[in-house]
Amino acid sequence: MTVLAACLAALALPTDMATNPIVWADVPDLSIVRVGSNYYMSSTTMHMSPGLPIMKSSDLVHWKLVSYAYETLAENDALTLKNGKNAYGKGSWASSLRYHDGTFYASTFSSTTGRTHVFSTKDPERTPWKETSFSPSLHDHSLIFGDDGRAYMMYGAGDIRLVELNQDLSGTKEGTDEVVVSNATRVAGGPAGLPAEGTQVFRIGGRYYLFNIAWPRGGMRTQLVHRADRLRGPYEGRILLQDQGVAQGGIVDTPGGEWYAYLFQDNGAVGRV
Repeated sequence: MTVLAACLAALALPTDMATNPIVWADVPDLSIVRVGSNYYMSSTTMHMSPGLPIMKSSDLVHWKLVSYAYETLAENDALTLKNGKNAYGKGSWASSLRYHDGTFYASTFSSTTGRTHVFSTKDPERTPWKETSFSPSLHDHSLIFGDDGRAYMMYGAGDIRLVELNQDLSGTKEGTDEVVVSNATRVAGGPAGLPAEGTQVFRIGGRYYLFNIAWPRGGMRTQLVHRADRLRGPYEGRILLQDQGVAQGGIVDTPGGEWYAYLFQDNGAVGRV
């Protein structure tokens, strides 16, 4: 049993009770998708292997680990601990978890490989994930399938960019990369200590909602949201949450039509919960 699995198993709460933080363990950069009555969540494991954990819940409170998107991200010395090298604190970072036309997609990026990695499966509990990867490494990207049926990734830091992918998600289409939100950090107020990143974008009710984290200099981690009628914008933005540094994540709906935010907070040695 991995450390993450052990933590999740120890966190079972009575079914009639839920308190924040829901997961009192290191589960940062979370991305959640609902499929029917079940929820699936991915997170960051950085240098650790296996990586890109996939968790499942029926109530957004009780989670179990069901698979990892990969055993080892790539066969290089840093990731396999050969020749005195390591990828401590690197490896793979913020992931995007999506479901489209009967297929789950878990994607991440890595400065260690210099690539963007896309994993797919029909069943994250029983079927191994298949991988495709391409360069460049798209920082803190979010996979989205537009209303035109095409696949895109929104990514970046400070300036948020949009690029169209090949139909098989094997790479980016030349000439499609553009800035859709210039200096997304400015709605947080003040100069940026951490420029807007951690992108997650959703299409809801015919509109697009873009979520980012920023850290105004002298302030705290802050959750931002922008919205637009078209994927390419124009976007209008505002602060969504600025409280105790709780930030980076998105939103998910229930079968009954309720909406919940999912975010994390740095808690030192416990991790980002």
